[in-house]
Amino acid sequence: MSSERNTWKDRCIYWIVAAFGGWCRCLPKKWATRVGQGIGLLYYYLVKKRREIALGNLQIAFGTDLTTLQRRQICKASFTNVGKTCVEFLRFPKLNAENIWDHVTVEGRENLYTALEDGKGAIVFLAHFGNWELLSLVYGALIPDRAKAIAFPLKNDLLNTYLWRHREQLSLKLIPRNRAVRETLRALKNNQAIGFFADQNAGPEGVFVNFLGKSASAVRGPAVLALKTGAPLIFSLCIRQPDDRHHVYISPAVQPKPTDDFERDVERYTTLMLKQLETYIHKYPEQWLWLHNRWKTQPTEDR
Repeated sequence: MSSERNTWKDRCIYWIVAAFGGWCRCLPKKWATRVGQGIGLLYYYLVKKRREIALGNLQIAFGTDLTTLQRRQICKASFTNVGKTCVEFLRFPKLNAENIWDHVTVEGRENLYTALEDGKGAIVFLAHFGNWELLSLVYGALIPDRAKAIAFPLKNDLLNTYLWRHREQLSLKLIPRNRAVRETLRALKNNQAIGFFADQNAGPEGVFVNFLGKSASAVRGPAVLALKTGAPLIFSLCIRQPDDRHHVYISPAVQPKPTDDFERDVERYTTLMLKQLETYIHKYPEQWLWLHNRWKTQPTEDR
């Protein structure tokens, strides 16, 4: 009986999201963006737990450099960015490999092409910044059939299929987390680019680095794979513009050089990627996903 109720619940959630997505696609872009802004504000005011996490993160990152009012303003703007991103994501079916460039500019696309010239593939370190979902379409359009990304499947199969179809519509393919190692190694061997969203808490298994002034557990995968395969590391993120267009930045590739201290190497290259993210967080603090409990795992808890 419980299974039947869960199936019914999953179907209801799927149909609500699908219907809302269809409605958003019928609206003019400006109106849809305002709907997203409203959803973000509603989330900010109603979900106290996430609001408090975000404000706490801002306190950790900026300390006394910001007033209480400034932290609240950034927090609120971050929530509205999430709302806009959700609505823009639901409007992805309106985009294709040609008209996407009416909404997106790319800086550093030559860095991606250069990184793939050695035939070892490329590992792209991605961040939940601006409209991060748009990166799946951008990379799918930049290197057709040569872009992949690691993703966590949802338990709701109907909703998962719906969301993955949006992300994969311009040739990028998602790799389920439980097949990540094997599929990633195969993709790099085939000289493809693999995207990792690697800016969130990685738990006890992560590598501890200094991030925005405090020790944080970071995803080990990108640096480990780069060191073991020789694939170059690239940092990339999407920056929302004042007119709600988007600017994607792709950094010059970093070629890993292993030493006899593998763990130190993993820490060094992970830090190198996160330092680039720090630069953009300080420049556009309202565009990072502050509502995630980034500093939840600390070294003293696990060591």
